[in-house]
Amino acid sequence: MFFDEELVELIVYETNTYAAQKIKARSFIPLRSRMWDWKPVTNKDEMYVVLALFMLMGIIQKPTLRSYFSKSFILATPIFGSIISMDWFESVCNFMHFNNNDDIGTYQGPSKLFKIYPILSHLNTKFQSLYLPGQNIAIDESLTLWRGRLSFRQYISLKSSKFGIKSYELCESSSGYLWSFIIYTGKDTVFQTAFISGDTNKTATIVLSLVEPLLKKGCTLWMNNFYNSPSLAQRLKSLKTDCVGTPRLSRKDVPQRLKDKKLKKGEMVAQHSGPVSVLKWKDKKEVTMISTYHGEETKMKLTKYRQEKQKPVSVLDDNENMGGVDLKDQLLQPCLLERKKMTKWYIKLFRRLLNIAVLNCMVICRANSGQAKIDHFKFRVELVQALLIEHASGSVRKFQGHHCTDKNVPRLVERHFPERIPPTEKKAKPTKRCVVCYKNNRRKETVFWCPECEAALCVEECFKAFHTKLNF
Repeated sequence: MFFDEELVELIVYETNTYAAQKIKARSFIPLRSRMWDWKPVTNKDEMYVVLALFMLMGIIQKPTLRSYFSKSFILATPIFGSIISMDWFESVCNFMHFNNNDDIGTYQGPSKLFKIYPILSHLNTKFQSLYLPGQNIAIDESLTLWRGRLSFRQYISLKSSKFGIKSYELCESSSGYLWSFIIYTGKDTVFQTAFISGDTNKTATIVLSLVEPLLKKGCTLWMNNFYNSPSLAQRLKSLKTDCVGTPRLSRKDVPQRLKDKKLKKGEMVAQHSGPVSVLKWKDKKEVTMISTYHGEETKMKLTKYRQEKQKPVSVLDDNENMGGVDLKDQLLQPCLLERKKMTKWYIKLFRRLLNIAVLNCMVICRANSGQAKIDHFKFRVELVQALLIEHASGSVRKFQGHHCTDKNVPRLVERHFPERIPPTEKKAKPTKRCVVCYKNNRRKETVFWCPECEAALCVEECFKAFHTKLNF
């Protein structure tokens, strides 16, 4: 749904183009460079397999990329080596690209996001068009870990990552579905909304840009004190959208009475202006709430010590519905696709968005099937399996040469027949050293080989031994 054929074909085209540009620009290529082993991605099936393996790497987490192709008895994960070769997979990861560098002169989007803008634009549109969130939606910030050099890298002390690429996100409170997002690139970040006027401050512009397609649909928006203000609440209410959250007392139009009032534990003071209600209540510390549909009503709530405590309803509802973005981050954490140490920030952000797309798919699957308890881990495993079954078998050029590369996997998964080694420019009847004889310390040349495995083999015994035993 999200990574449709149009997007995947774009990635295939840009990856091949970028690889050709890099190889052409290098006047000298070292002998051990992976550029010598580069073979262009020929179709979308091959790219779908790469994306599926990215998802699988989030489920089976290892310290390095090469460790996934290890033949060690303790570390081996045979599925990787049986589907794709390590060198080619490394090359795709190295050359993966999403926008042509030659088009930067005609590019119209944010300059700092040029490398990944087609992905951002496509997924933002798809996230919004394929799912309609419930009544309760939340806006908050999220951070993709990045410690390298980057002009728009941010620091947020309250996040577990601390340093990284900041994004403003709107998520469904109950499921964590990411509905819309904006990557923050500094003061030059562009916020597009038809509701911006001369007196609209920056935080209100962020909110209106994210929620604009959902205005006048009766949603309830939950925000923290970075965004909330009485003027924004009044404006959202006029657009038939309720607003609840914790405002800062320093904000404009917050009643002076609430700022000056000193409260004892359990006391509450509130003031109303039309549909907007501002409330201050003290528990262990003072809590200020702003709401367009709550009043001063309170509700009994059991504490963790089984004691009843009177709390404002707006505080209880905020605790339940504010964590949409945090819920999304929690669901992504066990299956992170992006590695901690990566050399390109836009590849790391791409993997993050791929991970979010998988989570959003699971939310849609739950909504369509009516099964609210679809297991997250099981869903990811079945998704990877389905992608590999559908796309790995259809890719003839690349996968026919790599089914037999892993020594820990039986080789009889296709038809293997002995053939004569094809002639070369120098020899009409070339010979090669038999791989089985070499393993057994016997030097023997042969004119036959297995074209599927690309291995020279004696016809009598070695051909059968190579394809039935795991020692070779």
